[in-house]
Amino acid sequence: MKRENIPEFTVTTLSQSIKRTLETQFEYVRVKGELGRVSRPASGHIYFDLKDERSILASVVWRGTKITERDLIEEGNEVVLVGRLSSFPGHSRYQIIVEDIQASGVGALLAMLNKRREKLAGEGLFSKEKKLNLPNYPLSVGVITSISGAVLKDILNRVEARFHVKVIVFPVTVQGDNCATEVIEGIDFFHQEKVEIRGLRPDLLIIARGGGSFEDLWPFNDEKLVRAVSEAKIPIISAIGHETDTTLIDLVADKRAPTPTAAVEIALPSRTEILGQLNYLSTSLKHIVDKRTFLKISLLNQFAAKLKNPYQNLNDMKKSLTMNVMKLDNLIKDAFSLMTNRIKLLDKDLSSKLKQIFYFVNDTKTRVALLDKAAIKHLSNGFSKKSEDLLSLSRLLESVSYKKVLFRGYSVIRDEEKKIVSSKSQLKGESALTVEWSDGKIKVRTDK
Repeated sequence: MKRENIPEFTVTTLSQSIKRTLETQFEYVRVKGELGRVSRPASGHIYFDLKDERSILASVVWRGTKITERDLIEEGNEVVLVGRLSSFPGHSRYQIIVEDIQASGVGALLAMLNKRREKLAGEGLFSKEKKLNLPNYPLSVGVITSISGAVLKDILNRVEARFHVKVIVFPVTVQGDNCATEVIEGIDFFHQEKVEIRGLRPDLLIIARGGGSFEDLWPFNDEKLVRAVSEAKIPIISAIGHETDTTLIDLVADKRAPTPTAAVEIALPSRTEILGQLNYLSTSLKHIVDKRTFLKISLLNQFAAKLKNPYQNLNDMKKSLTMNVMKLDNLIKDAFSLMTNRIKLLDKDLSSKLKQIFYFVNDTKTRVALLDKAAIKHLSNGFSKKSEDLLSLSRLLESVSYKKVLFRGYSVIRDEEKKIVSSKSQLKGESALTVEWSDGKIKVRTDK
């Protein structure tokens, strides 16, 4: 093709064409590399570089994207990104829009695991104070595990052989992306009120899976799962992998078992051992009862030998009762005689006192009669004298009274205050006066 026949593009058209090509030809890609510069602005998006020895790929995780292992986004980690390629036309750059991130190799997982362990330990999730005590004799056990593997069969066989109890299974996948979520759902299921009402709430839980690689057991290091185990109200035994395998839920569980069958041995007592203990206790109890019974019988025989014949005891009691009745009769007679004598003495003394009172009353009556006559005579004489004195004073008062003067034609003038007005000078202006004659009174008013 001649150069003059090459199609002509504008910058924008070319940039948009490249963007469409990238998004069409590379719809989803998996890219392995090392994380470089990581930026977390206030917008909530995460920007970082993915690089190898020769190239750098710009990467972004949008704020709303749900990524399980966000802890992997740290500079220096070897990871595999899953996402869509796109370009940024404004600056002729392309980038991968990340929708999932996975560790590449055990190194990155170990680094993230150590960081997560330190974080959770700092919050106290692994402390002994937070762990629940396992019941000594559980009546039911909840098992969260896969129903397709040999683990569940081993657990059921061990339960049957050790101590048969009700087993309630919540099936889950024990590896892969959905493992942690399903185990959390199992824990939540056994804590529901409706499960308890139906009698399906177990006394303890066992979370179990068989052995596997570090990557296979990785879901049991999930932070949300660890927190769910920590917040559980039912005691939990973790039985993940082999004895050498340790996950984070082993640290947070109330008890860790090296294997699933060992978890049953920890959870349930041994039926043989319990029967042996019961036999031992039964034998010991029988021996103690026989010994105590023998001692009681011996003591009973000793006391029985000291006991008298019941008829002899009855005769002795009759004799004692007869003697006591006779004593009581004599005591009553003596008391009655003593009281009779005392009454007679009191009667004589009372008669003498009555005579004295009689003589005193008669003498007092005589004296009172004499005093009464003298008092009447004295009062009569005094009344006569007072009457004569009163009559004399009445005659004297009448002779000097102003009313005698009024009978001779005179009058008495009084002011409003009933004071006698003896001269004109006592009047001041108009006055209300009272004029009294021998045969009555009138009221008058003076001029000024």
